[in-house]
Amino acid sequence: MRPVNALIATHGLSSIGLGLVFPFTAIYLSDQPGLGNSGVALFYACTGGANLIVALLLTAKIVRLPTVTLGVLGTLLWFAGYASLPWADVHAGAASSAVLIGAGQGCFMAAVIPLINGLVTEDERRAVFARRYAVLNVTLALGSLTAGLLTVGLPRSVIGWFFVANAVAILPMAVAIAVAGRHLPTRAKRPTPRGTPGELGFRKLWALALPPAAFQLSVYLFGFSQFEATSPLVADGLMGMGLFVVSLMLVVNVATIVVAQSPLTKLLKRYPETTGLRIAVLAWIAGFVIAGVCAFGPYEMRLTGLLIYAMIFAIGECAYSCSFHPWLISVVPESELTQASALVNSMMGIGNFLGPSIGVLLVTTGNASTVWFGLAISCAVVTGLVGWFTAARSAATSKVHTAS
Repeated sequence: MRPVNALIATHGLSSIGLGLVFPFTAIYLSDQPGLGNSGVALFYACTGGANLIVALLLTAKIVRLPTVTLGVLGTLLWFAGYASLPWADVHAGAASSAVLIGAGQGCFMAAVIPLINGLVTEDERRAVFARRYAVLNVTLALGSLTAGLLTVGLPRSVIGWFFVANAVAILPMAVAIAVAGRHLPTRAKRPTPRGTPGELGFRKLWALALPPAAFQLSVYLFGFSQFEATSPLVADGLMGMGLFVVSLMLVVNVATIVVAQSPLTKLLKRYPETTGLRIAVLAWIAGFVIAGVCAFGPYEMRLTGLLIYAMIFAIGECAYSCSFHPWLISVVPESELTQASALVNSMMGIGNFLGPSIGVLLVTTGNASTVWFGLAISCAVVTGLVGWFTAARSAATSKVHTAS
């Protein structure tokens, strides 16, 4: 088995553990008497904040670690955070666990993208990242379906043990990263030494990576974070669906990814990466609107709307997964990819920091349609502004190059 395939397969197995907790984290925390909805907002804020701090330290090159070391450290921090979460029944405990999880995610994500890129050719890049995304989502859904079935026959308190299982499941990734690292080109194993000729400074790196970073911020603010944190709260608390439907949404979402990922990747390969990203945003806006309209109807209509939302959101994810990281890789030098990945990941951290808080604020209106329409409008406005900014900045950069 090729090293990149072994890495993706191990990540997929670990993702089963994440699937156990993915749809239930916000629900579990909100159920704790010492936490409630404010605890949910605090948890995601601390997760995103820790992720952001780690990412900025890496981007500014204040912290320089080899790719493999960074990835292994990330898995260990992630393990510690999830292992401690079941006992976090007050705000301080939830914040501590969240900081460990966020820091671990920051280290892990900054390492895994350069690691995969170093193991594949340029021609393979889009297909490999798409395959990775599909594998992770299939295993995520398997874990979620298992958790959903368990919650049908067991009390909601069993969710706490799902966090422990997830913590244990992430540990094999530390071994997989170390093994895959042996097959990296020498230049990709270690960080670029300070002062190396051709090394980009922070400002130049920021200038190159700013469009992908801004886009990443917008899609995590009103895309991924809302599917993970807000949609379970709306489905369970405002639409009367129950926990099993929350799991069913994820299963439908992933089944759609499995069916659509390959043909959509082949289709989008003919177009620039930015075309796929536009499709992703339009799909998510459409999903929010459909869920909002169906929220006015009876149970069957509400259920149908949520499942259609999950399917359309999956189409957007397919377009995103085969487009975003190849776009990032195409705009920054390979030697700066770890730092650029960290910068982009910091935007994901901010999105995860603010996104759930926005969702929780909308949930307090007590009206499901208000939540869905609010997310649709916000997503359209923010990503529209990002698109305008990116186009304007690209035009300005082209003029500078032409003049020189």
